[in-house]
Amino acid sequence: MLLVLDRDNCLSIHRSVNDAEADLETIDVENGEYEFCDESGQPYVGEVLKPVTNFSSGAFRIVSQGARDPGLPAAFVSRASECSSKVPELKSLNDARARFLSPKP
Repeated sequence: MLLVLDRDNCLSIHRSVNDAEADLETIDVENGEYEFCDESGQPYVGEVLKPVTNFSSGAFRIVSQGARDPGLPAAFVSRASECSSKVPELKSLNDARARFLSPKP
């Protein structure tokens, strides 16, 4: 599962890195619109492989970078003002808050 927080604090939750790559646009990655992490707190970055030009929509990939921070998913959810999800068990921002902000047993 990959959490993507955009510049407007809209959270999108994707089943996988591949799903997020299919949904997002290179121009937004180029412009630094997104922050990424997985459910374990592993941070990711968008890496532009081919820039956007007049004749190309460009290409990018999402790759892990840096050390895992278990608090990162909760930080993303705390900052989010709205949520869209491709993960059936997390249909709303309230579902995401229950999952990532609730104390773990």
